[in-house]
Amino acid sequence: MSESVIEDFLDTHARLTQAIEGLDEQRLVWKAASNSWSVTEVLGHLADHSIIVSFRIRAVLAGSQETLPAFAQDEWVENQHTNAGSAEDILAFFQAQLRYNGLLLRRLEPHEWEKSGVNAQGNTVSIADIARGFSAHVDRHLGQIDRIKAAQAAASKA
Repeated sequence: MSESVIEDFLDTHARLTQAIEGLDEQRLVWKAASNSWSVTEVLGHLADHSIIVSFRIRAVLAGSQETLPAFAQDEWVENQHTNAGSAEDILAFFQAQLRYNGLLLRRLEPHEWEKSGVNAQGNTVSIADIARGFSAHVDRHLGQIDRIKAAQAAASKA
């Protein structure tokens, strides 16, 4: 597998850190509406997602025949009281999880990147798909963080 896939996977922490640079605690927990997420909640969701992705990778490597797990993201964020947490702590966990998964990904033989499982939507996904999908998922949420920051700016002008 291309080293670039692993590097992109590992670089997600730096991209998130850069996206929140200069945001104080008030801006990190600000919500446009009660049913929308704050920046901290987005980060918490991505930390939760990294847990699920870690399990998916290991399940595929182990040859599990069970459907790869999905999770109820809104319920996870809400019921963990994610907005009461610290963005710094969330990012520290996220980085540690990335490093651990990066070590695993670097140990894989080329043929292992093609091992696959079935996701909750019924699609067959390989380890390579899971790693690329994780990075793309973070990128989508970076866009969400940008939209939250823009909404904050607009609200402060109003």
